[in-house]
Amino acid sequence: MVRGTIQKLRRLFSNGEKDQPEFALALSGGGARASYQVGVLKYIARAFPEANFGILTGVSAGAINAAHLANDPNPFPTSIDNLVDSWSNLLSENVYATESSLKFLWNIVRDVEENDRHGWVDTSPLRAYLEEKLHAEDGRLTHISERIRQGSLKAAAIITTSYSTGQTVVWVQGRDIEAWERPNRVAIRTTLTVDHIMASSSIPFLFPAVRIGEAWYGDGGIRLSAPLAPAIHLGADRILAVSTRYARSRREADEPSVIGYPPTAQLIGILMNAIFLDTLDQDAAMLERVNRLLEDVPERRRMGLRPIRLLLLRPSQDLGKLSGEYEHDLRGPLHLLARAFSSDKTKSPDWLSMLLFDRAYTTRLMEIGYEDAARQHDRIAAFLDRKATSFAA
Repeated sequence: MVRGTIQKLRRLFSNGEKDQPEFALALSGGGARASYQVGVLKYIARAFPEANFGILTGVSAGAINAAHLANDPNPFPTSIDNLVDSWSNLLSENVYATESSLKFLWNIVRDVEENDRHGWVDTSPLRAYLEEKLHAEDGRLTHISERIRQGSLKAAAIITTSYSTGQTVVWVQGRDIEAWERPNRVAIRTTLTVDHIMASSSIPFLFPAVRIGEAWYGDGGIRLSAPLAPAIHLGADRILAVSTRYARSRREADEPSVIGYPPTAQLIGILMNAIFLDTLDQDAAMLERVNRLLEDVPERRRMGLRPIRLLLLRPSQDLGKLSGEYEHDLRGPLHLLARAFSSDKTKSPDWLSMLLFDRAYTTRLMEIGYEDAARQHDRIAAFLDRKATSFAA
């Protein structure tokens, strides 16, 4: 058993005899918060136009960004401009059908009473928007295959959850890759489509699950315990991970967001953060511990294992708390949910930040992402330096 574990670790961390490091971009979830990632990438494209991420992985809303970049045949700066344009023009009506609060409530009732009702809102507008922006042919992201053949892309992965088996399923398209299997995690080689993106970003209950083959799939963050693992499996030597989770100081963490009994909005926000965002921090901490262990061991005794450099970028502001400034403009389903969840009784309506596809909010998040990346310029430069053997990440 011990020998088998060592062999798995060796396959996971060994990079063979590569002369140049393989860069990966790992994008986490967060719904509308994923616009923050776009701001970060916009700065990187401006400051480091030669940057190239041969491995792209995305989960939940991060899958939208990862798929967009993987399928764009243009140089990195141009592909980022196109991604910025897609988010700049995105409205809530491009994500789900705008309905009256009464019809939304009726959809919830039907979901309880009827077995053939899938999701509380209709996300067909998002599918149409993605097909248009990604230039999908019959739903297929055709430029990914083209980029893989040309060598500008090694692999792209979109992470989903199988509602049939409860497993995390990583859908992978790339060259020189092998599918893998771990407890409650499995990778499947495929041709990526809009269906995979829709499934990965399908928030439970609210957005309908998506059928792929004979099974139904939903948001990839539901039980994803190792969000960095797909990039490592695909051969990454360095991983740039962009989180949408604000790291609170101890003082901020000890300050209560509510007074008295917690409203539904507070409970749902905690659950959403735990499911979709917190695991990246845990996985990053685990990777850094493995790196420190390896660096304390002479190379001849590492049994083929190697450190994997990680640069984790995150917001300098609480994006959940920030969303509360836009609550007064809510209409339709979100307005109804805000009232039902008593969002006005919490200082940090995290649930709202994931669903607030409001142009003013997402634009502000892109601006924050750009400014945060600019402040991290030196760390990003060290990370992208192909000749660097070590750096403070």
